[in-house]
Amino acid sequence: IQMGWLFMVLPTLVINYFGQGALLLSDPSAIENPFFLLAPEWALTPLVILATIATVIASQAVISGAFSMTKQAMSLGYTPRMEVLHTSEDEIGQIYVPAINWFLMISIIFLILGFQSSSNLAAAYGIAAQLATPSYSLTAIGVSHAF
Repeated sequence: IQMGWLFMVLPTLVINYFGQGALLLSDPSAIENPFFLLAPEWALTPLVILATIATVIASQAVISGAFSMTKQAMSLGYTPRMEVLHTSEDEIGQIYVPAINWFLMISIIFLILGFQSSSNLAAAYGIAAQLATPSYSLTAIGVSHAF
């Protein structure tokens, strides 16, 4: 997985972001939606399908991560005990935590009702990303100096 991220995903994302930046420099009106405006018209439908598949995969990763983190937090005594169901007889790590699943669903419903449009949600994501990046950087610097 690490090699795939380093040699496939990272270069692809960098090229994509540079392409979006070049598009915006040459056509500032593309700020409306640089990701989809970067592709030719005939590629729009396959790109939307690909983005939808990527979104589903990412959401499954978030859900699985939430289940795993909850199980670890319970093991360490950081959260109260909850029901944990093992969904596979062969794989020990495949779990389902019904309370977390309900929490995620209710949280998403409140987010949708609160932001009311994808534009508002995208703006909030942009602000959060800008606030989180310096925080991550400072944390990495602090950790590197601690060792």
